Amino acid sequence: FLSDDDYKVRFATKMTPDGGYEILKAADGGQWSPYLKIEMEDSMTTGPRGFDKAGTTLYFVDSRGRNTAALTALDLDTKKQTVIGEDAKADIGGLLVHPTEKNVQAYSANYLRNDWRVVDKSIQGDFDYLRDVAEGEFVVGSRSLDDKKWIVTYVMDNGPVRYYVYDRPQKKATFLFTNNQDLEKATLAKMTPVIIKSRDGLDLISYLTLPPTERVSGSTPRPSKPLPMVLNVHGGPWGRDAWGYNPTHQWLANRGYAVLSVNFRGSTGFGKNFINASNLEWA
Repeated sequence: FLSDDDYKVRFATKMTPDGGYEILKAADGGQWSPYLKIEMEDSMTTGPRGFDKAGTTLYFVDSRGRNTAALTALDLDTKKQTVIGEDAKADIGGLLVHPTEKNVQAYSANYLRNDWRVVDKSIQGDFDYLRDVAEGEFVVGSRSLDDKKWIVTYVMDNGPVRYYVYDRPQKKATFLFTNNQDLEKATLAKMTPVIIKSRDGLDLISYLTLPPTERVSGSTPRPSKPLPMVLNVHGGPWGRDAWGYNPTHQWLANRGYAVLSVNFRGSTGFGKNFINASNLEWA
């Protein structure tokens, strides 16, 4: 069920026997009417993400008629869609929405690493500043209603998550704490994205961690000597591995192993063709 800011239920979704789903529109008297039919091949990569302030536009991530899911604005009366953002290699993932105006200000796509793109130029200066505050990938976790204070987190590959409070008028971020003080003192390993070409031509986005004693440099790091390697396979299959702190990688790398996580076909985030390439193939 999908409700608006007044907690009024506006839409619902219903699975269909062929693996797709229907979006149903609520009507007076508790009745439902068909609104959109999403086919099976798009069912993992298409769906609603929330309303605008007026409740007349639905933000929608949509892979219909394309491979990777684009962020669109769907006019609920005319069903006309306007593309807000897209990426040729990855589905649109995260959204940054103004806390009171409800307009999309930025969106992210995660191919090798999570990358934020600004839509609303009023926050461009904030993002330019925040990119240089700390290493890693930042996420705006919460915002005050007057939008003057943000809580910003930085995800690291070789350390704990770092939390900052960001004063927008002053353009100043102040460190608060990490989510695990014990990790601050540990010698941890770096994680490097690598692309492995499959036998049938697919790009498998993977993540390699070498022991912290190995010096990591270049886009594809090589150990100084042959190492035993653990292939760490994610579950699902409808999930994905991503760059960042991974306790299993760190545990094994600390004991002298190289660790590799591979986003096999069926992993999410890389477009519907990559997901559907696993249909009837995995076991």
